[in-house]
Amino acid sequence: MKEIVDKISKSELSYPLEERPKYHINCAEALLMAANEEYKLGLDDRFIKAVCPFGGGLQSECTCGALLGALSAIGVMFTEDRPSDNEKMKEITKKYVEEFEKEFGSLDCVTIKQHHRSITEGCTPVRVRAAEVFERVMEMP
Repeated sequence: MKEIVDKISKSELSYPLEERPKYHINCAEALLMAANEEYKLGLDDRFIKAVCPFGGGLQSECTCGALLGALSAIGVMFTEDRPSDNEKMKEITKKYVEEFEKEFGSLDCVTIKQHHRSITEGCTPVRVRAAEVFERVMEMP
């Protein structure tokens, strides 16, 4: 999944600088798109659009968009039809949040960007590491 996130994140770099904002994919979108491809979730563009507001830490540098995109994928993958049957989803969500916070030292976009964002690649390293955390959590018993 991390390779997919890296490819998605770097795709906008192929465009001229002035055109890149038109092709920007935010952190939440990148994580959900990668999970969709990796785990064959069958999500259409409406699902990706639904997480668009989560980018940039909910557009206000609050909770990290990469975290929120990954949690959206967990929701699709593990939420049962009956609300009372969601113990596995809750367990995996808690584990992912815990592991994400260990990895980055925070859940907040502004703090993560201060310590982990690249001058040349933006949040690509954060996205890739968030995908690595996702893969690790998916492999846990």
